[in-house]
Amino acid sequence: MIILANNVEIFDKKIIVLYILSNSAKPLDITQIVKLCEEFDDITYFDICGYIDELKNNNYIKEIIEDNNYTYEVTENGENVLNELLELIPGLNLHNLKKIIDKNMSDVKKDYSVDTVIIPIKADEFKVSCYIKDGIEELINITMYAGTKEQAKNISKNWSNNSEEIYTKILEYMTKDDEI
Repeated sequence: MIILANNVEIFDKKIIVLYILSNSAKPLDITQIVKLCEEFDDITYFDICGYIDELKNNNYIKEIIEDNNYTYEVTENGENVLNELLELIPGLNLHNLKKIIDKNMSDVKKDYSVDTVIIPIKADEFKVSCYIKDGIEELINITMYAGTKEQAKNISKNWSNNSEEIYTKILEYMTKDDEI
């Protein structure tokens, strides 16, 4: 059976992530999964990263690496387990989950996106990849080191709030003929 944790809430959240991946028309990256979980107040980016690792390690999902982009999709084993476990989810909760996914899926499909990916390195060390995409083309992708979880969150927040200004300044500096 799927990761039978002592904590039923964590178990339920892993089912939610598995359900989201199962009902997506294409593999999703962590950022897209996070967007689909935005309305769940108690699921954070860091929780989802942990769930993805556990689901991957148990062969319920597989990781696809393409042009340094990591996406995830459900395996046949994951589909089988999910089908067995869906009977355990009360009908109303499943209905609400479907509504939330449908509502948030339009955000995932946007052509133009500004986002960040926070990648844990060690206990309190992170890489933060900040990007702007226009369709499938990346306009910019900057990866920085963050020494703490708080620093990683601040980088992510500041990028989300100021990405156009940051991009413009970087482009200005990088295209100058003079030395900086």
